[in-house]
Amino acid sequence: MKTLLTLVRHGRPELADRLLGRTDPGLTPLGWQQMRQSCQGLEVDAIFTSPLARCADFAQALGRERQLPVETEPRLQELDFGEWDGLDFQTLWQSTDGAFELYWQEPWQETPPGGESTESLQQRVEQALLELGTCHKGKNLLLVTHAGVMRLVLAWLLEGSRKGNAHLSRVTLGHAARITLSLYQDEQGQVWPQLVELYNPQETS
Repeated sequence: MKTLLTLVRHGRPELADRLLGRTDPGLTPLGWQQMRQSCQGLEVDAIFTSPLARCADFAQALGRERQLPVETEPRLQELDFGEWDGLDFQTLWQSTDGAFELYWQEPWQETPPGGESTESLQQRVEQALLELGTCHKGKNLLLVTHAGVMRLVLAWLLEGSRKGNAHLSRVTLGHAARITLSLYQDEQGQVWPQLVELYNPQETS
């Protein structure tokens, strides 16, 4: 029996164009509009959300509107960028003595100062998906999350190499982008994930 998981990135937040990990701004009016458009027509049985406001506020509102259960799932949070969290990209490129450039090139080998490793993010996200797929067999689940989480899901689906930055530099995931995957568990307990859809809307002001 298959479980369908639809992951949607939050809409445009109040603080954009910077490294948002655990920094916690809410959505702009445009961000709310983007999320409503992206989730319009989706048929889901339950909603799981990152605890951060740019995800949770919309998830809770959608749950109330559709009378669906909403559960906070901390493993769907964005990577913790430590000392870099919340800084704009110009500052990061210019004032980190090359450390941010090195991290961008080799995110599997480098870790933001005081932050979380890509390996840790990969492990918690994979664990969350497998648990949700196992505990909610046959259901359609909506996961409101972040671009970093979704990039690691794509890398996991395609069994990408844990070298370089292909999951960062070769995939565009705009605000309110959406991916859907199915998880099928066979008689031996092996889980087989499959990408079903990728929706990446053009951002408009």
